[in-house]
Amino acid sequence: MKTLAFRIILLCSFLNTDVALAQVRLELTDLSAFRPAAPNWKIVGEVGADLNQKNTVTSKPGTGILLNDPVEAKYGPQYNLITKLEHGDADLEFDFMMAKGSNSGIYFQGRYELQLLDSWGLTNPNVHDCGAIYERWDDTRPGYKGFEGVPPRTNVCKAPGLWQHLKVEFQAPKFDASGAKMANAKFIKVVFNGVVIHENVEVTGPTRGPMLENENATGPLLIQGDHGPVAFRNIVLQNYNKPAPKISGLTYALYKGVYSEEPNFDTIKPAEEGKATNGISYTYSKTDNDYLVRFKGTLSINEAGKYYFAITSRSGSAILKIGGKTVLPWKWWENTASVDLSVGDLPFEVAYAKNANWTYASLGLTMSGPGVRPTNLHALDSYVLSDPTNPILVSPAAETVVHRSFVEVGNKKLPHGVSVGDPTGLHYSVDLENGALVRVWRGGFLDATAMFNDRGNGFSSPLGSVLDLGTDNPMAVLTDESLAWPTASPEAQNYRFRGYDTDAKNQPTFKYETLGASIEDKTTPDPDNKRLNRVISATNAPSSLWYRLAQGAQIETLPAAAGATAQIYCIDKTYYLEVKGQTAKVRDGKNGQELIAPLANTPLNYAIIW
Repeated sequence: MKTLAFRIILLCSFLNTDVALAQVRLELTDLSAFRPAAPNWKIVGEVGADLNQKNTVTSKPGTGILLNDPVEAKYGPQYNLITKLEHGDADLEFDFMMAKGSNSGIYFQGRYELQLLDSWGLTNPNVHDCGAIYERWDDTRPGYKGFEGVPPRTNVCKAPGLWQHLKVEFQAPKFDASGAKMANAKFIKVVFNGVVIHENVEVTGPTRGPMLENENATGPLLIQGDHGPVAFRNIVLQNYNKPAPKISGLTYALYKGVYSEEPNFDTIKPAEEGKATNGISYTYSKTDNDYLVRFKGTLSINEAGKYYFAITSRSGSAILKIGGKTVLPWKWWENTASVDLSVGDLPFEVAYAKNANWTYASLGLTMSGPGVRPTNLHALDSYVLSDPTNPILVSPAAETVVHRSFVEVGNKKLPHGVSVGDPTGLHYSVDLENGALVRVWRGGFLDATAMFNDRGNGFSSPLGSVLDLGTDNPMAVLTDESLAWPTASPEAQNYRFRGYDTDAKNQPTFKYETLGASIEDKTTPDPDNKRLNRVISATNAPSSLWYRLAQGAQIETLPAAAGATAQIYCIDKTYYLEVKGQTAKVRDGKNGQELIAPLANTPLNYAIIW
């Protein structure tokens, strides 16, 4: 008999937002992680979906991808896929790919559905669209039978045939010893393609089409398989099945003065002490600076294992001791560490000293451990993320907005960036130092708070689902098209930015000079909210001037539709390029494959589709 195919991986990161924990990855080498499956489910090595044909997928043999490919349009629960593993409180993260027009869903505990649907291009998603918490259903209700569904805040669904990503923090319903429900199931947070679409949404009962109509503390994952093709990969589940450790008997002692290192507490006297009724918090001090607050109590550990702690001590230093041993040594600003703890009641101590008067106080302490969801040990009012400020959001209304700022793409900071926002909800950024289109995104436009808050840092941040396209120089002279793409700097290519003109809708045409050519570059969105069209034209260009449209590990040339005048390329199954009236070339490059096209004799006209 095959065993459940899991692998344990450790992911370590700072615990303010993410926590180092053992996670369970479904290996997808076979279907042994699931209950007996209908023939529509199989394991494959590659998968693709047609951008234009409904419910059409292709696949190649191999492992690592879970594919639902119904051979007939039949409906019924027998086509669903159910894990052997059950979960309660859990985080789930996975990639998925939809066929055109397809429909599926993930049911947490087999009862609470997060909808998966081809909702590409929709501007006003509802409770049936991708990312929605699906509605509940009651046949006895008068009129429409559905109720309580919650649509995503915004639609960031990608095109059919592209990999998409969901990360879900789920809290199971809670029951007392008699079985009475004390708390509803809750979607704590849902992040879809990098955008938060739900926060703290309670579900009062199973949504429509559950595996079971009752509610329970645990249940399996169920994937809907009777509504159309869908593929999954990188399925990772963190099951939080243990209660968080508790701190009891917490006391505090407040000391006045400047403490640049951990003091000998036996030799100093507190100015104030008592029960820490407000929990672990810097707020026991009535002054803004030059104090130390020390907490002591008992930490009760119910399960032995490795526990992870992180502390932030803004404008000061902090230390953490457990069982008489230092876990987080005295350190300025922030610290993180892991420690093996045994079952029992352990002495617990944390101290925080604030000495700097140029910023506000903040004390945060977070822990996690075997089966324990990341837990804040500090009081709610103690951990201050930033100075309170009203956000400065830039949003296009009736016409396009052109916004100059620093732009950060990956780890690279671009000091001469410009971002263009359109009322359609499709936006892009250009690096004016080399004329590269570096980023496109769908959703909100820009958060410019960082540009103006406090001293300002010059950066604005995109608010939607972002697709970074790279920052390399996109133009080069290739006397032989097989030559490697040159790494010459824009200065070496005599690059000059020559400003931009705007049309009646305020849509810009950027102008550059490079390699002896004068370039005009205009990008405009289609009104269907599905693509950005870009036209690049060159005058006085050398005959061997080429433009690099894309780089990727795998660039596929898709079959052309009958009568088509454009060729579509798929880059790493993350986005498409549709090249119109021009022959582009896929070739091997330094970092995988490249898609290049000549720019000398005719304008380069293509669309970015994602």
